[in-house]
Amino acid sequence: MLLPDLHPYTILLSIFIVLLLKQLVASIGKSTIKEFVWLVYLKVSSNQSIKTYNSKQHELHETNKEKRAISAQDEYAKWTKLNRQADKLSAELQKLNQEIQQQKASIDKVSNALLLVLTTLPIWVARVLYRNTHLFYIRQGIFPKYVEWVLALPFLPNGAVGLTIWMFAVNSVVSNFAFLVSFPFAKKVSKPVRDTKIE
Repeated sequence: MLLPDLHPYTILLSIFIVLLLKQLVASIGKSTIKEFVWLVYLKVSSNQSIKTYNSKQHELHETNKEKRAISAQDEYAKWTKLNRQADKLSAELQKLNQEIQQQKASIDKVSNALLLVLTTLPIWVARVLYRNTHLFYIRQGIFPKYVEWVLALPFLPNGAVGLTIWMFAVNSVVSNFAFLVSFPFAKKVSKPVRDTKIE
């Protein structure tokens, strides 16, 4: 199988960027990203059902406002007409809402697929294609033999560092850095209160 001829430093940098992106997605949260994509879609889309939904919702609001402004006893015919109109609008809104939810589900699927392609797929492809690639070498004698052996896992000679160990190291550093950055903003945990026995 012919591999793309990439310089080891290109692989190092590419994997670093992908793992950084993956950690960023994990920190932000997939649900937040999907919600953001949906909001962007709502702003950009020229989808007719969304526009219709918004106009019908506004119309329902105005109808209900007008209905509340009049007395059902004094102007029964007008109030009944407005009530029927509000019920009709509510039914139409419910139907449109179902259509919009289906669209949201399909947008969520696309978002999930994009996140998979951007964060997970490159890692697995690199693991398969470059598992035997020496990314860099460590001079012999710097570490004990067993450390050199571990750094060369899974398929490399002693002294070489491959993709598996590089990914492990980058993941550790990036996740620790993300923790250090997010820790000051984390929700404070209240101190535990010791139960005092009353005798």
